[in-house]
Amino acid sequence: MATSDHVLQLVRQALDEFDDKPLEVSVRRAVRIASLMGETKYAIRLSLDLKTMGGDRSTNGEISRMLMEDPSSWGSMTGPAEQALKAWMNDRKIEGSDNIDGHSLTELEFWDNELGDLKRSGERVDYATDLNTRERTTRILARTRHLTFALLCSWERRLDYSSINESIFGGYRVKVDALLADGVPGLLQQFNAVYRRLQEASEATPDRDAAEELSQAITTCRRVLKAVVDHVLPPQDQPSATGHPLDDAHHRHRLFEFTKQAIESKSSNKLTDVMIAGLYERFVAVDTMTNKAVHAAMAFETANLCALNTYIICGEIISLHGLQEDVALDSDSTSAPPGNRP
Repeated sequence: MATSDHVLQLVRQALDEFDDKPLEVSVRRAVRIASLMGETKYAIRLSLDLKTMGGDRSTNGEISRMLMEDPSSWGSMTGPAEQALKAWMNDRKIEGSDNIDGHSLTELEFWDNELGDLKRSGERVDYATDLNTRERTTRILARTRHLTFALLCSWERRLDYSSINESIFGGYRVKVDALLADGVPGLLQQFNAVYRRLQEASEATPDRDAAEELSQAITTCRRVLKAVVDHVLPPQDQPSATGHPLDDAHHRHRLFEFTKQAIESKSSNKLTDVMIAGLYERFVAVDTMTNKAVHAAMAFETANLCALNTYIICGEIISLHGLQEDVALDSDSTSAPPGNRP
């Protein structure tokens, strides 16, 4: 899958060279970018400007479906492909008639040059008709040029923002991966298994149900959540001071006890307070979601959300555990007699 940075580079190259390249080149670039971004309506709309008249009907439809993010919507009356075709036909409507000018950009350029050559050679005498044709061609090219440029500008703005977010999350991901690799190494492999199941589910076809892959992914998320709690506060035979069991089966109680100890610690700082705020509630919400997912078919978007939240929450718990260990070391160092301090 193309990253936001890669697509942003393609957009900026297309914009930087927009006035130096033939319009057809810029449109072809925009079709590629629209396809990568899942902008089916504009991928189809601009591709119609590139398609020559005629050709095999089924092949033309197959080519259009290649550009669609969701080919299953092909043929619906309100789908993006139909919206694109309607917009293109409105742009190509010949004034004063029910006909449309269906020539591609290449064909329009060819006939415009041909008419110019015929006029210069004196072979054409119907200048009014020729002028009307060339004027219509100029308007079609201008509208296509304006649409392409506007789309590229809007995509640059959107991708620039997305690139910043990608960079922020990328930095967080590197940190969490390092913490997991150091604290609970096996979890990285489990997260990879989750992502593989989600990828398999995303590639499911209409005749194959992806419920099994989604169920496996969510089940693994639940195991990951418990494994992180096992790491920061292993199962204990004795209950908490408030009487809640802290054995292997009650990982939520153990997480609550873990956060409670962090809050009650005399060395608790503002960073720790921020990390604790709402952590337990979010953990329970995601843990509950994963538990229900085992017994019911999950939508792909919901499964993705579970995986993402599991990763973020695990990173917070591991980070909080590391802060507590650092505070404990500092406390031991401060309380030790001068001669025994490291």
